Amino acid sequence: MLFGNVKLSDKLFKKVERNENVESPGMKYKHYSPNTKCILVKSGINQISKINNDLIPLYNNCCVLGFIEDKNHINIPENRFISLGSKYNLQEISSNIFSSLRKVDKLNCDIAIIEGLEEKNLGLSIMNRLVRACENNII
Repeated sequence: MLFGNVKLSDKLFKKVERNENVESPGMKYKHYSPNTKCILVKSGINQISKINNDLIPLYNNCCVLGFIEDKNHINIPENRFISLGSKYNLQEISSNIFSSLRKVDKLNCDIAIIEGLEEKNLGLSIMNRLVRACENNII
């Protein structure tokens, strides 16, 4: 073990009020986020089903930020799918995350639906950024 034990903040994935103390300003304030409302769909067995059956039908004008492996399984026009990269390459996703979020506003959608990752290793940091971009709108 190179650094010893690392303690993660209890507020890492929770909504933080303006008057609360946090370890980092990035935990409290929305930044590097689209103006478009975003919903984050947590990683899991039914993730694609939730996107296709529970969310896309609710919105006439939405886009999906997702993983290239899932592109053909998500029922949305190709021009409304923004690839974050491969879900098996977290480094690629971390390199693409901010440019992908900026593309959302260019599509002029009512809402962006974002596929989530397992909150483990680099996925922990990616998910923290996505939670903040979605202002804690998580399913």
